[in-house]
Amino acid sequence: MTTPESSLPTVRQALAGRYDVRESIGHGGMGYVYLARDLRLDRLVAVKLLPPQLTADEACRQRFLREARTAAQLAHPNIVPIYTVHEMGDFVFFTMAYVAGETLAQRVAAGGPLGHEEAARVLTEVGDALAYAHARGVVHRDVKPDNILIEAATGRALLSDFGIAHASADGRATAPGGLVLGTAAFMSPEQARGELVDVRSEVYSLGVVAYYALSGRLPFDAETDAALLMLHITTPAPPLRTVARGVPPRLAQIVDRCLAKEPWLRFRDAPALIRAIAEAVQPPRAPLAVRAFLLGGGGNANRALMSLVLLLVAALSWIYTTDPALRAAASAALVAALLIPVAMKLARARWLLAAGYGHQDVVTALVEERGRRREELSFVYGAAPRPFERAVQWLARIATLGVALWVWLSPADAPAEPALATGAIALLAAVVARARTELRTDPRGARRLWLWRGPIGRWLFRLAGMGLRPPPNIVTILGERLETPA
Repeated sequence: MTTPESSLPTVRQALAGRYDVRESIGHGGMGYVYLARDLRLDRLVAVKLLPPQLTADEACRQRFLREARTAAQLAHPNIVPIYTVHEMGDFVFFTMAYVAGETLAQRVAAGGPLGHEEAARVLTEVGDALAYAHARGVVHRDVKPDNILIEAATGRALLSDFGIAHASADGRATAPGGLVLGTAAFMSPEQARGELVDVRSEVYSLGVVAYYALSGRLPFDAETDAALLMLHITTPAPPLRTVARGVPPRLAQIVDRCLAKEPWLRFRDAPALIRAIAEAVQPPRAPLAVRAFLLGGGGNANRALMSLVLLLVAALSWIYTTDPALRAAASAALVAALLIPVAMKLARARWLLAAGYGHQDVVTALVEERGRRREELSFVYGAAPRPFERAVQWLARIATLGVALWVWLSPADAPAEPALATGAIALLAAVVARARTELRTDPRGARRLWLWRGPIGRWLFRLAGMGLRPPPNIVTILGERLETPA
């Protein structure tokens, strides 16, 4: 049986005068790939040649030519372009752009898993290429790291090898003899069963690629392809974060969703997957005015302190004086203590409305801020109480129970010092436990979201918007100018 290296002298001789074939750079089940120079155009190209032992097989020959015709129809920055298709005697081959770099499989094998931002970029670029192909009725059916090239000069990801792609109504991934086409490690369950495949099958395969790129390992491993296909069909993939703890939770959830057994549970197409990845890695920022509104809440502690002082002054004045003037001043201070926070919130809401934004913009920004904050706190402090926090909580409970038992069971003339000491321990432990819990759960963020998302927030925005004219838009301005006589 011939190999790419053993065929090299014959290929050089057959293509002499048109191509200077230099070396073998890859091979697969359907072709040998050589680096060559196109002598007419003086540029490097990759020559993909149908193996000599398959040239006489008309089905293989036509399938190979179909790959060239299918891929030649696709012109996209992230798809390796096809230049020409040739049949020279016993040789059938096509030329395509030579991408100086390495495959994604080589990158991960040499350097380990990709960082989540780099992986997201590669997945987004490949997903964009698939979306382009899908929009033209082409399903690749063999998306895998070996078919994703990383250009050395730019880091750009390019999808190659449309050898088993289809662009017809019959989307079954089987050869005439019933053999399932594709690479077992990256097949969707429906492709493994030889059923019709569509864009959601590509989403599954790209999910396996993402799993591999982010963890350095595949979701399934078996000794034979048949066993591997059965795992894809029957066994849920291990959640990505069980093998790659450093992957951001939202990105891991996206990959896990891609690997759902049922197609309808996955993303409906490549553009939906691309959007989800982009939002997971770099969530869309709220408009500047909304971010400034949220930042304006930073003085809440000072305003709360001022309101507390006014309340205290009012209460002392009512208790210790009967002078009507002082009581009137105390009442005014009490009203001010209650109204100042509300008035400041109304002023901020009115300012935001005047800038063209509203209540829902604030709620959306707060939800995003809350989600990001919870993710950060979960990473630092853990999603659940850690042993120290639980120990302090139990210490506070036991000390409190001890004080209660002492009060209930001890005689009236018993010394109070043990109970006071135990009570102090209980109070200190409760304060420490509460502080630790607040560090982990961000109660201030929860209160802000509750305030502005609930009826109070809606009422404040309705009240702030009374009598406020909406900001003019460009259409209104142009309309007024057109209606004004010269």
